[in-house]
Amino acid sequence: MSKYFERQLEELHVQLITLGSYCEKAISFSAKAIQKVQNEEIARQVFETDRDIDAKEREIENLCLSLLLHQHPVARDLREISAALKMVSDMERIGDQAADIADLSLYVAKNHHCDPGDYHTDGGRYCAYGN
Repeated sequence: MSKYFERQLEELHVQLITLGSYCEKAISFSAKAIQKVQNEEIARQVFETDRDIDAKEREIENLCLSLLLHQHPVARDLREISAALKMVSDMERIGDQAADIADLSLYVAKNHHCDPGDYHTDGGRYCAYGN
């Protein structure tokens, strides 16, 4: 295996770890958006992170396709590249779902009128949102 190919595989691993950290950040922000009353800024951060995830996905896919086309990997290396292509697709979906959660938290916060922490007589539901 050439040194250039080894460096490209190492770069692929680094890019996957970076994408994973973006997903972790998006999940964390979307969880905070659900919990906070003033969640517009947090939701904006989720949307920005989702855009970063989308861009990183394209970058990793391009790297994988370049490796496949120019290096003709076999055996273990081919499996690694194939797995990376599957992982980036799944991680991109995680980013989309985090953005959906943040979007829904904004909708609930704007359309559900109650004081945070209130118990209501409609079945004793707990209100986590308020305006």
